[in-house]
Amino acid sequence: MFVDLLLISLIKAVQQSLRILPERGQRGAGVLLGRFAFCLLANRRKVAVSNIRRAFKHYSEAEAVDLARRCFENLGINLVESLLLPYVPREKYEERFKVENAEYVADALKLKKGMLALVFHYANWEIMGVASWFLKNPIVVLARPLKRHKLINTFMNNLRASTGLVVIPNENTGRDVMRYLKENKIIAILGDQREKRSRGVYVDFFGEPVPTTKGIATIGMKTRAPVVPFYYVREGFLKYRIVCSAPIEMERKGDIEELIRKNTRKINAFLESIIVEHPDEWFWLHRRWGRKR
Repeated sequence: MFVDLLLISLIKAVQQSLRILPERGQRGAGVLLGRFAFCLLANRRKVAVSNIRRAFKHYSEAEAVDLARRCFENLGINLVESLLLPYVPREKYEERFKVENAEYVADALKLKKGMLALVFHYANWEIMGVASWFLKNPIVVLARPLKRHKLINTFMNNLRASTGLVVIPNENTGRDVMRYLKENKIIAILGDQREKRSRGVYVDFFGEPVPTTKGIATIGMKTRAPVVPFYYVREGFLKYRIVCSAPIEMERKGDIEELIRKNTRKINAFLESIIVEHPDEWFWLHRRWGRKR
């Protein structure tokens, strides 16, 4: 608990220090944090470079290293933005954020089956709650709790909630998800995390089969809740375009396991398409591919 209190005090001190900097300095602080992490976290750097070369087989080692460095820099900027967002007045949101294709969300909610917001570790996913302010609808998000750091977990969830998210722990949440969908709520689920091989389904991702969660496809098929992809496009420091894409159709006729595989592949294909647009915005540090079978 003492360590948690110390870390929270440090984070709050950093927040206040960042607030007095001009915007250019705030962004610069994020870039420096990212570069520092790039140099310090050698193992994660190697994972990122390896992942990049598996996805973009035409990249040279130097090109992959450069992309990994830019990814780290963006992650540093993400951290600074996340710490500063609670201090951005709501009346300034329309200057900093724009929403594209919000009608997809409105149409989905008219069906009264709730909505699965398909999100990814892409651009600054931690400020996802901004979308709830524009959509005039709270977004329920599943977050893996930090079991050994309860105070830090509470602090981080309060940061997320300050932007409009309703955070529930990602542990045995099936009943909660079903209840929120019946209440016609928006449930945000990350679609790019590595799943345990015993629980996932192997689906191609940039040409290689990877263990992928069945959850999104299974829930979408069972509840008929529309699966609407969300992602942010960075347009400056704490300035984003929030893109709502057309719902991904969940096929329901045929063999269940094959349908899950086919529908999950659609999710991976969508993720591939936005990674190709802005490859430095995805979280390459994650061991998405893991060991080959």
